[in-house]
Amino acid sequence: MTDALFDFDAVVDRQHTDSVKWAGAQKKFGKPVFPMWVADMDFAAAPCILQALERRLAEPVLGYPDHDERVQEAAADWWQRRYSWAVNREEIVLVQGVVPALYAAVRAFSQPGDGIVIMPPIYPPFFAAVEAQGRQLISVPLRKDADLRYEMDFAALEAKLPQARMLLLCSPHNPVGRVWTGDELRLLVSLCQRHGVQIVSDEIHADLSCLKLTHRPLGKVDPTAIVLASASKSFNIAGLGGAVAWLQGAAQKARFVEELRRSGILGTHTFAKAAMRAAWREGAPWLHALQEYLAENALLLHSYLDQYLPEIRFRQPDFGYLAWLDLGAWGLGDEGIEARILDVGLGLNWGPSFGEGGSNFVRVNYGTPRQQLQHGLELLRQAASSPS
Repeated sequence: MTDALFDFDAVVDRQHTDSVKWAGAQKKFGKPVFPMWVADMDFAAAPCILQALERRLAEPVLGYPDHDERVQEAAADWWQRRYSWAVNREEIVLVQGVVPALYAAVRAFSQPGDGIVIMPPIYPPFFAAVEAQGRQLISVPLRKDADLRYEMDFAALEAKLPQARMLLLCSPHNPVGRVWTGDELRLLVSLCQRHGVQIVSDEIHADLSCLKLTHRPLGKVDPTAIVLASASKSFNIAGLGGAVAWLQGAAQKARFVEELRRSGILGTHTFAKAAMRAAWREGAPWLHALQEYLAENALLLHSYLDQYLPEIRFRQPDFGYLAWLDLGAWGLGDEGIEARILDVGLGLNWGPSFGEGGSNFVRVNYGTPRQQLQHGLELLRQAASSPS
């Protein structure tokens, strides 16, 4: 059932819209595929965002934008309403995007050769933010139980943190679908503070929590943390760029801003600012309707797998639209899984790209109209039954 105001069942033809998910899929996979990979939903943006962009386009001059405190105010108000997190707008910095800011944080608060902890399986840019910048990657894989519920390995963290200068946290965690609890975050912060380890928290998927389990911003637990956030994933406006970083200490903020200036990624552009303001000021009803639609999609995915593909292991995520599927029962290995799925014309994210713990897994994006989700699941079923 679709919301009376927002039609998430509407199928939008994205083949000719310069979409990396659709137009770029053949280049990525080497053949035409039905794409259910990159974290990019197939829903039209919220009307309030499109209207804000139209209003700005009505002004014919598109010169350099000035610093606009309304974006910081909108972010602060959003965090207060959604998470009861009170921040000052002066603690918020505009950046080009969460990934560029992640890279900049590594440069600003560590030195070449320093150890940086990540917890795979994890979003692939975390690896590059460490290794491509001359830092030492310290991998502390998540632990999973028989039901595919993942947890931080605190004993392993305790052993590895003395070797580290920084920890990059994915919160909520992509791809395993966890929203970390307050107790988990407090324990993590306690360990990092004991060993003098700076935490940088990527919270780009945070606003897609709150139906089952509410995200807790790390800044509520750790005033020394660096929190990176954006409206891009939750409101499906990643093509516009734009994000914010939160840093409470004045000296820490100055150091980060200096690195952003040196890198040329301080601030963001006119349309990103207009879109973020609209999302955080007016977008809550659209986001809530989206979350309900995604929850129904998750139930459809779960029931379909139970009925037709019971050998595939799946735990419904705590947030968002990304499913982490264990295909180990197929007995094909990673290359065999990839070949089998591509053979039927389906494009997914392959588990090994998420690092240790990703073998035999795939990530599926179910942020798409139900008709398209059903088609993708039928392709997955064909892959399961096709001859080896």
